[in-house]
Amino acid sequence: MVPAARALLKDFYGELPLERGGDSERDGETTEQTFKGNYNSEDVVREDLQHAIVARYIRFIPLYWSQKGRIGVRFELYGCSYWGDVISFDGHSIISYRFRNKKMKSLRDVISLKFKTTTRDGVLLYGEGQQGDYILLELRRATMELSINLGSSQDNMIQGHTSVTSGSLLDDGHWHSVVIERYRRNINFTLDHHTHQFRTNGDFEHLDLDYELTFGGLSESAKMGFGGKENFVGCMEGITYNGDNITSLVRRKKVDTSSFRNLTFACAESSSFPVYFNSTSFLWLPGQRDSDTLSVSLSFRTWNPNGVLMFTQLAEGWLELGLIEGKVTVYINVTQKRSTRIDISSGELSSLYIE
Repeated sequence: MVPAARALLKDFYGELPLERGGDSERDGETTEQTFKGNYNSEDVVREDLQHAIVARYIRFIPLYWSQKGRIGVRFELYGCSYWGDVISFDGHSIISYRFRNKKMKSLRDVISLKFKTTTRDGVLLYGEGQQGDYILLELRRATMELSINLGSSQDNMIQGHTSVTSGSLLDDGHWHSVVIERYRRNINFTLDHHTHQFRTNGDFEHLDLDYELTFGGLSESAKMGFGGKENFVGCMEGITYNGDNITSLVRRKKVDTSSFRNLTFACAESSSFPVYFNSTSFLWLPGQRDSDTLSVSLSFRTWNPNGVLMFTQLAEGWLELGLIEGKVTVYINVTQKRSTRIDISSGELSSLYIE
């Protein structure tokens, strides 16, 4: 961004804030950043954005200007090409990016992608080598975990496995960005512009991978060594690996997508939407007077250990579903019985079904 004064009118600013509005489908947020403007009518001031942005609109608002002139501004914005191909994953489909020389021995790697999901577990990226090297990026309990091994010694005296977690509540249905930058053993692991810097364990510096990288899950052969890991369910876009635009390669049919039942370049919207409750709000729904059965299902997330989730009058009493000290409790006044379940007041999304 290059703001410049209008020389004829002698107008110039001291500070110029930029406000950018997010795409409501992606993040629904508005962020602000303030830039120093020029202090005379001739000089040009160049400002670089700290991070790349994708937005529906960009608005500039002057904070203050020269008292000798009038309000005015002239600026130029310089952008770059952007690929926004969105790919939908259903938990069974993966993208197989196969190496040209069957093996990849790298000293430096840069991997980036954006994702959104309402599922708390799933593998986003995986690659392995026959020498024991691997890289794994996955969602675990709605947090992002990066596991990497650049090699271990044959006598296991040197263990190369390194694991780092970042973020929380990433199953919120909003877009999140991930960037992995590695040079030798030094790694920058960035999630939504928050960077974790760390060094891998062991003494090895190369990442030796065989045959392929998979995005969206594990191949059938890899699943044998990782029992219980689930594939990713949700949407990804902007997938890049060491300069290769994977999403563009998918659209041009340059990578293996044979596991996709129906490859779509769109992100299906969820049929359900969350409702926020504070300590005084509630939702009232009419009941059925002539029915002698009751069926209730809901998903919720909370950090509070106590609270009423549902209450209803019965023909001869009432039914209450709530949280007591972090435990789900069902209370029916006819039987005077209580049943307690696992601790769920940890901020994670939980599902209940009562019939």
